[in-house]
Amino acid sequence: MLMKKIVRIVDFASPRVLSLLLILSQVINMNVGIIGGTLDALLLALHYRKHATVSVFEIDAELGLPIAHPGRILNPSILNEYFTPEQIEFLKLAENLDGWGCRWEWIMKHMTTVTASEGVDIYPRTRVLSMERNREQILLTTTKNERNQPDSFIFDLVISTSPTSQKPGRLQHNIDESLVLSYTNQDSVPWFGGTLLTLHHPFSSMPKPELTLSRSDGQTEVWWKGACPWTPPTGYLETCSGKLHPSADELSFDATIERVNGFIDSLP
Repeated sequence: MLMKKIVRIVDFASPRVLSLLLILSQVINMNVGIIGGTLDALLLALHYRKHATVSVFEIDAELGLPIAHPGRILNPSILNEYFTPEQIEFLKLAENLDGWGCRWEWIMKHMTTVTASEGVDIYPRTRVLSMERNREQILLTTTKNERNQPDSFIFDLVISTSPTSQKPGRLQHNIDESLVLSYTNQDSVPWFGGTLLTLHHPFSSMPKPELTLSRSDGQTEVWWKGACPWTPPTGYLETCSGKLHPSADELSFDATIERVNGFIDSLP
């Protein structure tokens, strides 16, 4: 029945409409591969999943781990588009001068769940070994994991959100920059974050952090650019470090959404 309806539309369509229908069918049938398990990658996957088959490849066992990003949201209402009230409760939101503090690991867990429920194929513990042109498409070869997944994939478009440089000795994807659309060309600098009990904060000896983000679970994150500048007498509950955008204004859930939307809008 559906096919008959489509045939009738095509019978009476103008050449311009037929052209648009052809373009639409090509977009819908696209296979898109996204390398890297960042929040940016998940947001891109949700965008392309509307019209394509999408796969995400991440080296680590879980997306977003280890944590290397401040737990920060500027406008909590933006969460309603992605999360249920129960999921938002898990984030342990609390208002601060630098924005709303939250548990970033739960941001990533929930976003991974949302993305998978939309039909995106997510492959953790998977490293891209090689890429090569296969006519008009890209052949991507990967390691296997315990899921007995395939080790080769064909894509019409591959987007890399994986940093080009990693920590010494750390495994990384083998990416042919000539075959991918790179999302990682923005500047980045080292950041250090430490989590301590809110009742122990602030210490008089603490240098002023770039970001201070308390949460409703009784913990506070403090973030500085560069290496760890200070250790509290009671020690940190948790520390994390990584390369992030040099501007603290770009380190939030809201800024990531805006950055992804700007990237999508910039495409031809």
